[in-house]
Amino acid sequence: MSYKRVVLVDLASLGMRSDNESAQHNSDNDTLLTHVLNQSSESALPTFHKLGLFNIYFANDDDPDTWPIATYGLARTRSIVNKSCSGLREMFDCSLSYRVSSVFEEVGKQSNSMIISRFMSYLFSQEHTRHLQVGNDYDAFAVLNHQLDKEIPGFFYLQVPSLQNYVQENDFDGFTDALNEVDQYLKQLLERLHSDDLLMVVSSRVGDNQSKDGFSTYKILPFMLYNQNLDPHHVLEKPYVCEVGGTVLAALGLQHLVASPQHNLLPEAQVTVD
Repeated sequence: MSYKRVVLVDLASLGMRSDNESAQHNSDNDTLLTHVLNQSSESALPTFHKLGLFNIYFANDDDPDTWPIATYGLARTRSIVNKSCSGLREMFDCSLSYRVSSVFEEVGKQSNSMIISRFMSYLFSQEHTRHLQVGNDYDAFAVLNHQLDKEIPGFFYLQVPSLQNYVQENDFDGFTDALNEVDQYLKQLLERLHSDDLLMVVSSRVGDNQSKDGFSTYKILPFMLYNQNLDPHHVLEKPYVCEVGGTVLAALGLQHLVASPQHNLLPEAQVTVD
């Protein structure tokens, strides 16, 4: 099926390492996020619980009341370049028969494409796309909600501004507080989605201050997909992060316009038929 709107919230930090000995030995699973999740109580981050973030890293809870409502899993990266836009390029670049384009541009040619973020050169160089610059998480979600209230179809991308800063500063408490605030914003976002909306919560950030160019460190990044008609489950096989961009195109019925990526996450998310 095609969706009217795809809303993608990019947390852009969930693959970034914590500043400790294990991290310096290139451990994929030793990130600031996993440290936060390990120390969270059962009542903490309830929306992330519902979206399956905890289930990505820990054993499933047998209580049906706490089962996730989303399809969730980990995606692999190929990038060996430590730049703030490396993950974005891998996630959203796409190939036409004659040149490299982007998901933002190809959606914008056919429908509406909107970017809500702080300034980043890759994002703000996208053509056929409306750019709204924000400086904090509250403003970012307020702008997104205002745009969704207009009932305009298309692709809405929001990059959360705060989390990367806390990771780079190795500020565990700040990161935890910001993640709790984002959890509340996501709860409000879920409540305003329609049956023909697809929500994607992902992380695009690949590198940090410790990693070096030419050495692939963050090989896995979490993703969560939600629509009320999807059959939620854990995607155990790790796709590549480019399939996140492929999913945006496929969800809007546009993937046939590009040569690659041709794979997406929607076949993994089976539609529930009443």
